[in-house]
Amino acid sequence: MEFIPDIHIQEILKNVFTFFGTLSEEGYVLSFDGKIFDKIDTDPQLLIGHKFSETVYWQSSEYISQRVDKAIEEAVEGKNTKILVDFRVSANEIINIELYLQPLTSDIEKSEPIIFFCAKDVTKREQEIEHYKERSEHLLYAAENAEIGLWYWNLVEDEIYSTPKCNELFEVPAHDIITLDSITEIIHPDDRSRVRTALEESQTQGREYNAEFRVIYSDGNIQWLGARGKTYLDKDGTPKNMMGVIRIITDKKLANEELSKVYDHEKKARDGAEEANRAKDFFLAVVSHELRSPLNAILGWTKILLTKEVDETTRKNALETIEKSARSQAKLIDDLVDSARVSSGKLRLEFRSLNFYEVIKTVYNSFKPSAEAKNIDLEFSADKQDIQVFGDMFRLEQIFTNLLSNALKFTSSGGTIKINVQTEKDAVKVTVHDDGKGINPDSLPNIFKQFRQGDENMSIEQSGLGLGLSIVKILTEKHNGTILAESEGIGQGSTFTVTLPLCGSQTAFLGEEVKEIKSDTNKLLSGIKVLVIEDDPDSREVLQLYLKQSGANVESVESAQKALMLLRESSDSLPDVIVSDLAMPEEDGYSLIERIRNLPVENGSKIPALALSAFASNDNKQKAFDAGFQKYHTKPFEPDEIIKDIQELVKK
Repeated sequence: MEFIPDIHIQEILKNVFTFFGTLSEEGYVLSFDGKIFDKIDTDPQLLIGHKFSETVYWQSSEYISQRVDKAIEEAVEGKNTKILVDFRVSANEIINIELYLQPLTSDIEKSEPIIFFCAKDVTKREQEIEHYKERSEHLLYAAENAEIGLWYWNLVEDEIYSTPKCNELFEVPAHDIITLDSITEIIHPDDRSRVRTALEESQTQGREYNAEFRVIYSDGNIQWLGARGKTYLDKDGTPKNMMGVIRIITDKKLANEELSKVYDHEKKARDGAEEANRAKDFFLAVVSHELRSPLNAILGWTKILLTKEVDETTRKNALETIEKSARSQAKLIDDLVDSARVSSGKLRLEFRSLNFYEVIKTVYNSFKPSAEAKNIDLEFSADKQDIQVFGDMFRLEQIFTNLLSNALKFTSSGGTIKINVQTEKDAVKVTVHDDGKGINPDSLPNIFKQFRQGDENMSIEQSGLGLGLSIVKILTEKHNGTILAESEGIGQGSTFTVTLPLCGSQTAFLGEEVKEIKSDTNKLLSGIKVLVIEDDPDSREVLQLYLKQSGANVESVESAQKALMLLRESSDSLPDVIVSDLAMPEEDGYSLIERIRNLPVENGSKIPALALSAFASNDNKQKAFDAGFQKYHTKPFEPDEIIKDIQELVKK
């Protein structure tokens, strides 16, 4: 009897299977169809009534026909059967198919059993399996010849599968099962804990496993082994299995140790030279770039004061800005070594509570002359004038000096630069916007990288994004802030947004402390006798004048010899404090204070002393303390701080 499915079902089967149909219990074809017949250009209806296993499609081998008959017999017995066989498409083409046979009953009254069969083309899958087997065999062969052991650890079942070479390296018979205990037992006792920790970290964190360790063989021989592997987790993050390789690396370890000895001296010399070059390049770049900003303000205001008539308020504002810029320049010189440490993350900052509004307004004022000279409209706005942040005032000024310097450099005459300060709940946001040259969007990701510029085609005169912005980013991050650069492209201007956190309630206390120190310095040293030793006449005159204005009785000399002579001749009226320069001709300050400490008490051996030096390193400071000084100040000095320290020395 012929079994013909519904036309719709038949179309579905045709799309799903390579071919399908039905057989009698004797194995004769009742129906046969499928998309394969479109390819072989044969009418499947011609096969009806023929024995299925004897059709031309199975004739590539007698063994295949026998397997097909066997599968039909099992299906007649009520079993669902699946076999993998070759199917001849043409004289030159054979494909692999999976043939499924399932018993059906088509006639309820006669209950004649029929067999439904269908097949899928699995040629591609079988080829991939074959290729995989070949590759596996090749890899295994290569690993064995390279004396590399392979291992696979089923963490769920705690079973380790390994190649003979892997077993050999752990002194385990070739076909025995390796266990973690048998591996641990042969590992050098000093390395066991490290190896076990590396394994555990790999298994718990899904990280790669990489360990080098020693093994001690039964004959006493010690070898270094290198093991690498990886843990694979299931979808829940649970370790599933681990696989890897292992090999002897003794020769490599010994060679590395020998090479390390041979090249150690050469490497140190090379590293030293490279570091020196990097330090030199960075030093020169910082000097060239960072000294220009305060000089810009000084020269700008000086030009205005020399060439234009200004009112008293403008004159006072100009002088204050010049003073602040000069102090910034002095601070830059003092901190050049620290600036060079930017690249190594060792930059030093001095944090305190401060009014950020005053910081940004000072920077704005310092650039007004330059903006006017270039006919650029420099605008400033802020939503409040009391904005307390915790930061380094000089470094904050440096951030916005660099940003404004770039904005001014890349904005043409007649352009506009806008500075907007906006406070938020926990932060202050500053935007510096210009309508100048703009930045190529492709360059935006690189402009904060050290020695990278917004446009690598710019000339030296146009450049400015090579160093300053990298320092800006680092300084902003040191203040727990963020910086963002935006530009719509060349000719569209640019916007830099700096966001800094606001500080807490300690502001009021710090503000009162500063006011107390500076409240009245006119007569703080009244009745105190100070001996000043300074070879530079200008510095000596300035310090002497300031101390006298603060009420001190000052004697000053220009050399160590004259200071010693004065002390020996003044036993009845010794100074209360000595203030001495360190770098003097003939005899320096270190030698002087050592000789003073060896004088009799009546000639001044116990007089407290304060050192002045142009060197700011801790080594120089400690050398001064070891020689006999109690206080240390770097040049250019802050007179108020010197007065404060003189008071402390006299009290002691």
